[in-house]
Amino acid sequence: MHEHLKRSLQALSQALQELHRDLLMLEARLAETESGQRLGPYELLQASLHDPRFSWLRLMSAMIVQIDTIIDEVTTLSSKDASQIANEVLSLLEKPSENKNQEFWKKYTSHLNNPDTILRHSKVKEILESLKPKM
Repeated sequence: MHEHLKRSLQALSQALQELHRDLLMLEARLAETESGQRLGPYELLQASLHDPRFSWLRLMSAMIVQIDTIIDEVTTLSSKDASQIANEVLSLLEKPSENKNQEFWKKYTSHLNNPDTILRHSKVKEILESLKPKM
């Protein structure tokens, strides 16, 4: 069971990385349009780390790091652990309650009109469903 969950978490991490990359590039295009300057790889890295415009994406970055750390360091992974991770990712990608920070949600949904982003979002949701315990 542990190996199956580990593979599912690896697939989730990969899908989140692809979604993150799409979102980063969409946000970079917006920044380039606003500034009139093209962001090279170094400038994009610096912007993703320090520019407030990209701060909302750092939540997803941190989640990817958390999942990768669990994959690398946890020796025994239970269905309950995998379900908890799935719930944390869902809480980021789904509309938050009134009392939660909504910055990520507003920025995220503004990019869900992009077909590639929608496909990547769907892939993440599909993997998340596979991590939820079956009743």
